[in-house]
Amino acid sequence: MKKIIALAAALLSVSSFALSANDSWDTIRSEVKANHKLQITSGYSVFVGRIVSAFDVCVEGENFVTLSQYPIYERKWIGGSRDGDRYEDIVVGYETLTFPISREVTRKICFGKEDRNCKTVTKMETQPLVRDITVSEVTRRGGHDHDDKVEVLFSKSFEIPACN
Repeated sequence: MKKIIALAAALLSVSSFALSANDSWDTIRSEVKANHKLQITSGYSVFVGRIVSAFDVCVEGENFVTLSQYPIYERKWIGGSRDGDRYEDIVVGYETLTFPISREVTRKICFGKEDRNCKTVTKMETQPLVRDITVSEVTRRGGHDHDDKVEVLFSKSFEIPACN
């Protein structure tokens, strides 16, 4: 009887160790959500005017479209003195975000300490539709320096799906 209880306890304690790149993304995400030691550490973000998870976007034509709605904020002044005006961000609605996969970006690049030696550079930026996402495990939580020790378990590709 003791052996059966010990075997059951051992099986329950190694559920995160059974996680691998062969598992579906639904399984991986539910395991990461359930186990505080597991993390999706890199490769999962998409820029759609703000940074969101690659799991929360789909592709519609030449654009990324979010699957969730995001809040629209309006900044309201709520009073204060001349030394400390106070503002509050109030949610005034929600919207689905849409952003181009490829876009032309213009940046001002300056050399030196002053803005005298500057040039404008324009280039095309394209966000990849396939992400190489890394899943890691925190093996030790850090002290006051927050120097966690993180071990990479595996990386797996995720292709952002087309919108239905």
